[in-house]
Amino acid sequence: MNYDAITKLYMTQGSIIYKYLIKLGCSKQEAEDILQESFTRAMEHMDGVRVEKLRSWLFTVSINIFRTFKKRNNRLSFSLDEKQYCNNFYSEDDVESSILIEEQGKYVNEILEGLKEQYKTLLIMKYQADLSYKQISILLGIPESTVKTYLYRAREEFKERWRANYERG
Repeated sequence: MNYDAITKLYMTQGSIIYKYLIKLGCSKQEAEDILQESFTRAMEHMDGVRVEKLRSWLFTVSINIFRTFKKRNNRLSFSLDEKQYCNNFYSEDDVESSILIEEQGKYVNEILEGLKEQYKTLLIMKYQADLSYKQISILLGIPESTVKTYLYRAREEFKERWRANYERG
């Protein structure tokens, strides 16, 4: 077993997976637990995975652990957003803007929940986790051109649903 490869993988991919889990709604502690469990499994099963597929395999393991965790707990404990907490001490205009942004965020999440899992994952990775096409490609183990095509389709479906449900004109 090559623990150096796991260490290198943790250094390069650990923070990306962690950020993605946070964007999915995990608390910091939950994301750390899932990440730790993912790397534990990687050490246990590394011999059965081809080196060139290790990144995408680890990402898939992390997402599967997240889904299992979510099903088991039926809801995630969201961590307190310090920025949102501080907004309580600003002027009424700032609070109103904050409420509008929060409401819009709920609409975005409603639409994301209604999309195919693949589209949802790609949109979150690109726009919430700020991953590049190349990073997404590596994590998912698909060609970069496929990532671009699927993201285009995901954006189109998202826009269509947004217009149908929330645009007022």
